[in-house]
Amino acid sequence: MDAPQTPGPAPGHARTKLDLLYHDVLGEVASLVDRLETVSASLDAAQQQIQAVADTQQVLPQQLARHLVTTLEATAKPIHQQHQQVIQAMLDATGTRMDHLAQEAAQCARITHHAARRMALIAVVIGGVAGVLGGLLAGLALGQWLIP
Repeated sequence: MDAPQTPGPAPGHARTKLDLLYHDVLGEVASLVDRLETVSASLDAAQQQIQAVADTQQVLPQQLARHLVTTLEATAKPIHQQHQQVIQAMLDATGTRMDHLAQEAAQCARITHHAARRMALIAVVIGGVAGVLGGLLAGLALGQWLIP
């Protein structure tokens, strides 16, 4: 006796459904693999960008320090030059005043020297006159005492 066969799809037809299912699964797998490759590429790009940012952050303080030094030098140079010019102008003015004071002091010294010479001459003349008068008075006094 033959066993009754259940009606089912024809052998060629079952194979087609299985092939369709395999194709569908393989299409999904291929789509997932494509997505993973895209995500992997995006992650690689992001990692490179993060590395570039990290490198920049490591170099940034040194670049900032160099830029700061350059800026400070560029700013300080005109201020220093202006400061030197102001000091030089003050020194020139002080030098001019000192020269003027030295000339006035020399003139005062000449006047004082001339006055001292005049006073000495006057003192010699007065001393001479006083000596002559004193000698005359002494001679008269002695003459009156010796000549009675």
